Amino acid sequence: MQDNQILYANLQGVCFFRFVGEVRHNQSSGLEVLINNLFNDAENVCDDVVVDLSQARYLDSTNLGLLAMIARKMLETHQHKPTLISTSKDMTTLLQSMCLEQVFHLIDRPLDAPDAFVEVADQSTDEKQRAKMILAAHEELLKLGDSNRQTFQPVVDLLKQDLQAREEQD
Repeated sequence: MQDNQILYANLQGVCFFRFVGEVRHNQSSGLEVLINNLFNDAENVCDDVVVDLSQARYLDSTNLGLLAMIARKMLETHQHKPTLISTSKDMTTLLQSMCLEQVFHLIDRPLDAPDAFVEVADQSTDEKQRAKMILAAHEELLKLGDSNRQTFQPVVDLLKQDLQAREEQD
């Protein structure tokens, strides 16, 4: 299995995401597109979501925000929390520090998952689109708690300023 990737599978309406290695924002635009398609397209509905981080060594704040987006959309659509698997104590500590245990069922043991994962390919988006995705992910983190707001509000403010400057140039 290739390192540093996001994988996806759908088995009878259960959407599985697996993060492998070190996953950073430059790999995530495809994930944002997939999340929006899964929860906005009647043909690709996720009745439940399982996110497996047992093979992840690192997730940046953008990917943590995209996890928060998955949870919010799942809660809005189906009124229950998705499942988040973390077998690493360090990863679990990171997830808890970002308040993700509030919107996910956190478990520390692997579950049976389908073998037919496909890689979530990064969408070749322009810099403006990538900046919008990063902003949206960080805004999701802000919603989870005051500690996240203190940490990420300056980042969100800078991202908004950057986007506004780009729009004024266009």
